[in-house]
Amino acid sequence: MSLLIALFAACSQDGAERTTLVAPGAPPAALVAPAWAAEGMDVVAYWQGGQLSYDDVTGPMKPQLNQMLAEYMMGRYDAEYQAVQSAMDEKILEAEAKEQKLAAVEELLKKEVSDKVAKATEPEIDEAYQMLQRKLRGQSKEEARPTLEAAVGQKKAGERYMAYIEELRTKYQATVQLPFPDVPRIDVSVDDDPTVGPADAPITIIQFAEYQCPYCGKARESLDRVEKQYEGKVRLVFRDFPLDFHPRAVPAAVAANCAGKQDKYWPVHNAIMKDQQSLADADLLAIAKTAGVDIASWEECRKDPAMEAEVAKDLDDGRKAGVSGTPAFFINGIFINGAQPFEKFKAIIDAELKRKG
Repeated sequence: MSLLIALFAACSQDGAERTTLVAPGAPPAALVAPAWAAEGMDVVAYWQGGQLSYDDVTGPMKPQLNQMLAEYMMGRYDAEYQAVQSAMDEKILEAEAKEQKLAAVEELLKKEVSDKVAKATEPEIDEAYQMLQRKLRGQSKEEARPTLEAAVGQKKAGERYMAYIEELRTKYQATVQLPFPDVPRIDVSVDDDPTVGPADAPITIIQFAEYQCPYCGKARESLDRVEKQYEGKVRLVFRDFPLDFHPRAVPAAVAANCAGKQDKYWPVHNAIMKDQQSLADADLLAIAKTAGVDIASWEECRKDPAMEAEVAKDLDDGRKAGVSGTPAFFINGIFINGAQPFEKFKAIIDAELKRKG
């Protein structure tokens, strides 16, 4: 990392701080390249008797460097996409206000959003009270009622606004056509891990995740929408990436993989992801029974050291690809990190389908 730190520091320093850096192809007079430095080679360091090329130094770091570049490019794309969509939505709202003969967009939003937000119900207030316990600092529900009603109202207004915007986008046939960036791709093996979808699907999504991570469970919502909207076009692959501080992640992974030996992987996998708080051996046994697994064979499989070794192999492959947390996804080699919304998957998948023709 010392090379990268030096380079990045140099970009942020003024000229007075650059005396330690050597411009490519122009070493100081006191450091004239010796005869043994190969011509045309991208040499980043040399000394009497040896030299280092850029690839020598950065080769082992390539997955991490590609991941850093991909995250930057995706972050920039997201910011640009949001800016374009926001500007487009403003124009659509202006057009709709004009069509309804309203003086301003504010009048339109009052009519179509604010006036259509229902008053907070008691169950909604109860739910908000539970969620905001910390911020309320011991206030009773009645004491906090104005705050709770405002919180529920704000949430419902936001939901109504998004629904209305979607209605207008459909009405005006609005779409964002921002070109998707040519993001670096990382070569990740499917290995022999569980898959859903056709093997020859144009889109392969490899997920590295684990069973005790709540964000991995949350990501399931986006993946379910992907499966439904792109049926037949997407293959989903699940690879284990148990985190050290989640002690039940490995036992849960072994339990699912052993169920897979009996073609029961996905029923067990989905059941575990649905209730990530219940991962004790008794819980896993109950899930296996419900899935119709032959328990004697399943229990014997769980004792086999090869099963934990398989989980460890997934973990090692993920680390080599630059994965450091869960969930992590590779969509045709394009890396995205975390429990991302469906729209993030859609943008990449649509661009990939277009690219493949």
